Amino acid sequence: MFDTTEMGALFKKFRLSKKLTLKDVAGDFLSVSFLSKFERGESEITLSRFFLLLERLDVSIEEFYGILANERATATEKLLDKVSSAFYQGNSFALEKFYQAEMKKYEETKQKTFLYNAIMIESFLVNLTNQPIANEKMMAISDYLFSIEQWGKRELIIFGNSLSALNNKVIEALAREILFKTTLFGSNEANQKARIELLINIVAIFLERDLLDLAKNYLDLIQQLGIPETALYDRMEYQFVLGIYLFKSGKKEQGKQKMTAVLATLKTLEAENLRLAHERVYEELINSTI
Repeated sequence: MFDTTEMGALFKKFRLSKKLTLKDVAGDFLSVSFLSKFERGESEITLSRFFLLLERLDVSIEEFYGILANERATATEKLLDKVSSAFYQGNSFALEKFYQAEMKKYEETKQKTFLYNAIMIESFLVNLTNQPIANEKMMAISDYLFSIEQWGKRELIIFGNSLSALNNKVIEALAREILFKTTLFGSNEANQKARIELLINIVAIFLERDLLDLAKNYLDLIQQLGIPETALYDRMEYQFVLGIYLFKSGKKEQGKQKMTAVLATLKTLEAENLRLAHERVYEELINSTI
């Protein structure tokens, strides 16, 4: 649920963006002082009055709550931001600290949410330490994902960032269900972005395991779905994994060109941690054929 403070703050953003005063929006059915308190999160408002206010802004309820949902990061997203940052910096100590914190929460509360978070973090650690994840943890993640009839953002995040903990058959089975398991999550831009990023991660895992035919299937699927021109990071990631695929499938020069183009772009954008992470992958790939 969203609280009054969040709703009021977003309402004020909409009002100011449309160059409307408090009096313009309040009209004859609401006092200016009450509307001001609502925007500051100091007063609650009935749904009927709130709908009337949105009408005066010419904003639909779907648009309002859609933006509100996108602006509010989930607990999983906040954790993932910290974990991703530590991973791209090669900071295994920080990752271990995050992992232990989630495991401690799980042991104290027995809430499986914290266990799934810990396994997700452990998946990042695998790429830095090469330490395998216990089979029972792999089963816990796969059982959870198979048990959910309709995936939301949380499930997409957990699956996408726990791939290294799952075996090939489980990944294939879950990947095939992505499209219909996320129908209730909607077809909005955030959902499409999450799906594309997940499919790119799947390609990367299959390439890492030298399953080139499977990687090609998902590269083709991403191309069919299309990546918006504004999703520049996702387009770069797609080009990078496509470069890896081309290199591994024998078209080495073509693959190198795509990967080095991405590295050059990251350097231009001064995305240093991302550049270094991709450069490590590139150098390991090139050195593996020497």
